[in-house]
Amino acid sequence: MHIVEAWGTGLPRIINRCKEYGLPEPLFEEFGDGFKVTIFRKVSNASKKVSNGSKKVSNDFKRYISLLEEAGVTETFINNIERVFEQCGIGNPFGQSNIMEWLNCSKSKATNIMNAMKAAKVIKKVTGLGPGKYEFLEV
Repeated sequence: MHIVEAWGTGLPRIINRCKEYGLPEPLFEEFGDGFKVTIFRKVSNASKKVSNGSKKVSNDFKRYISLLEEAGVTETFINNIERVFEQCGIGNPFGQSNIMEWLNCSKSKATNIMNAMKAAKVIKKVTGLGPGKYEFLEV
């Protein structure tokens, strides 16, 4: 049918984007000479006061949410920042390359996440460990 690009990167990109947005992995089903992809949407937490049971926000990270929201950080970025926090916690230096590894994302996305954390003043620069190292502030 010649509708798939030559590099074959579309399906891995779909899977990675779902991971980035905290969605379940898509469901791929084969039907005869074709296939169907089901991408699941995020369930709204508007009617809930606490996030769903499968993903509880740690008490430590809850302290940062209001700072991030005040800085205009989107929910998607807050979720990604929480994933970074879960990897390193307070007092453990990290950099852009760590974020790229932990979130399986591009350098530009990691930069955007770092910039969002800086704007919200939830991280501080760490000296003596090389350039571009930060750690979460205690709040």
